[in-house]
Amino acid sequence: MSEPKTVFATLGMAPHSLVTDLAVRHHRFSADEAPPYDSSDAHPDPYDYILAGVAACTLISIRLSAEAKGYPLERAEVEVAFRRQPPAIEGGQADQITRTITLHGELTDKEHLKLIRAANCAAYTSITSGIPIVTIPKQMEREPGDS
Repeated sequence: MSEPKTVFATLGMAPHSLVTDLAVRHHRFSADEAPPYDSSDAHPDPYDYILAGVAACTLISIRLSAEAKGYPLERAEVEVAFRRQPPAIEGGQADQITRTITLHGELTDKEHLKLIRAANCAAYTSITSGIPIVTIPKQMEREPGDS
């Protein structure tokens, strides 16, 4: 079994700020909320990070596949969009993520199709396919003088 991927996040209580500080291994970055929330939109919002992860994972999978197969891929681009929609039927799911993938290079139709298939097997698919999120409440130690 592999080590779990871990992100540590901190959110303060400053007025009109939803800036969340994030740490992943030695990387430090922040998230915020975009309008209409009462925040500064100073950083990408959580949906932006999810979409960025899908985009990066898609392109990395395409490149690794092209290199492994010796395909003449010169460049790959992806645009990822999220759309929130009301479900057509009660209890249904209508939200959707779409990807537009553009591959550059002297690829045959067969090579192009295989690289698109590689994108559909990218690691993010296991994360977005209904893996449950388990919540573990943690009791924080109280500071001296807290009641």
